[in-house]
Amino acid sequence: MTILSLETRQKNKEDKGNEIEMLNSIYEDLIEIKDDTDTVITLRIKSKYFLLILRCLFHEYYPSHEPPILTIIEVSNDFHYNINVNKLEAYCRASFVPGETTVYQWVDYLQSYIDSLDNFIEDNKVADSKEGVSDKDIDEICAQVEGTLEIDENFTIEELDTKFDYNKYQFTTSDGNGSKISIFTGEILTDRKSHFQAHVCSVTSKEDIKMALSTLLQNSKIAAATHNIMAYRFVNSSGLQVQDYDDDGESKAGGRLLEMLDLMKVVNLLVVVSRWYGGVHLGPARFKHINNVAHQTILASGLYNPDAANKKGKNKRSVKK
Repeated sequence: MTILSLETRQKNKEDKGNEIEMLNSIYEDLIEIKDDTDTVITLRIKSKYFLLILRCLFHEYYPSHEPPILTIIEVSNDFHYNINVNKLEAYCRASFVPGETTVYQWVDYLQSYIDSLDNFIEDNKVADSKEGVSDKDIDEICAQVEGTLEIDENFTIEELDTKFDYNKYQFTTSDGNGSKISIFTGEILTDRKSHFQAHVCSVTSKEDIKMALSTLLQNSKIAAATHNIMAYRFVNSSGLQVQDYDDDGESKAGGRLLEMLDLMKVVNLLVVVSRWYGGVHLGPARFKHINNVAHQTILASGLYNPDAANKKGKNKRSVKK
């Protein structure tokens, strides 16, 4: 067994504490946390037809060396198909990357998995038949979900519409200095008649966020979007890191955006993703598109410096407001 250094133990403790704080802020009505020598968290993951319980034991080797010890339990099932929890557990373990927290990604995967099962049941009217879902159907659903949860570092948006000028959207900061902040708007991604576009700008206060949103919504096209999903992180005047999100009706999309910002250690940045629904259900692919256009636009904007983000992000206690 590997002997952990004092520094690694402390880093693991801090990373676990930050992850638990984030999970509790996102899933406060669905999470149970038990503290003793180690920490056990229990999360309820529910869809229309299924209810899963994810139980994780945080030990001293997580996240530096090993994933948490996990158990997935199928509590209720309103449909005649038994989920292969052993396969789900195996996927979760295999997706773990040493040094990175992973429970949020597990919850995200499991939620997308049972949501996709729900969609398949509804789209194919399986709930009204006696045939159920075949193993082949389940394998295809599982493959679809697994392929839509990660940011694709090689993803390139094909420009299918005219992109907005960088300086088209500006607002005055709330610091009283009359400074102007520009909003960087990325290219449009189209998939099956749905359109996705990200907008990024620097922010240092809630007032900046309000001004940025107000400025964007002056454009009738953006105001007419089916969803304007947002997430932000900034360090306030007290040195506390403030972060939050808004799904704007696209359930769980804002939380996924915030998780991406957290993984990138983004500081003092607001990202808004506009989605214009085209009438065709995209399933989990819509979350991949939302995060990919946001990721691409953040990198293209020039407002994100990974080295500076890592320095500014250290030792900042996060608060959700």
